[in-house]
Amino acid sequence: MPINAASTTRERAVPLYFLGLGFIMLGACLMDYFDSLVPMAACASAGLMLSAPLIKQLGRRFLAARVSER
Repeated sequence: MPINAASTTRERAVPLYFLGLGFIMLGACLMDYFDSLVPMAACASAGLMLSAPLIKQLGRRFLAARVSER
């Protein structure tokens, strides 16, 4: 059975989101250790980029439900 891109994206969205949260926590720890805002900024931007697939998935789901409602 061929694997399509949509199913693999759905399966990877939540783990990527949690990886992004882990980066944010790592950035907070590094910010405390180094007394600098740079680690937090770098890790927060990585966390934001890793949460994008989940936001896209939820947006598609919302739009599909809205279209089927009409």
